[in-house]
Amino acid sequence: MKRLLIISLVALLLATAGGFGYTYTTATATIDVNVVESDFAEIVVGAGPTAPTVFGRFTGTWPTGTIFTITPEPNYQGDLVIKVYLVNTGQLIRYYHHCNMALEFRDSKGKGKIADEQGIFQVLNLQNAAVEFDWTNDTADSPYKVELTGGSFRLHHWKALLTGGSTTPQIWCEVTQR
Repeated sequence: MKRLLIISLVALLLATAGGFGYTYTTATATIDVNVVESDFAEIVVGAGPTAPTVFGRFTGTWPTGTIFTITPEPNYQGDLVIKVYLVNTGQLIRYYHHCNMALEFRDSKGKGKIADEQGIFQVLNLQNAAVEFDWTNDTADSPYKVELTGGSFRLHHWKALLTGGSTTPQIWCEVTQR
């Protein structure tokens, strides 16, 4: 009886496997792709933070200023995500005890209006080397600026003894569609 049941199950599997294989191999799908003809935003690099050069001064503050200017395409109807990265943390950590930069995403009108829909500043540092701002199409006025609005640093006391590497923060901006 067991033998008959096993033989029947094997025969059933062999008979139906072709049906499943046939259905799988003959299924097709078509996906339409729209090609974008232009960029959705332009990024212009401003003055970045400069490395401390005064020997013997191991603490300080970063100068304020515009790091990036972002201008969305006038016909762009979507929202944007602006990500700012500190890309050389591996080099900086050799020299800095701490390195904190307060960044804000602002519009072109009035210094007090933050264009980020969350309405807050973000802190870029050696432990958090990426910050993100969300921009909704109907908020504020173009062009927009990623500004360094404050922050501080403290160098290790052995900075003068090190060779190679860099004490200058390298900051990169990425704008994507949301």
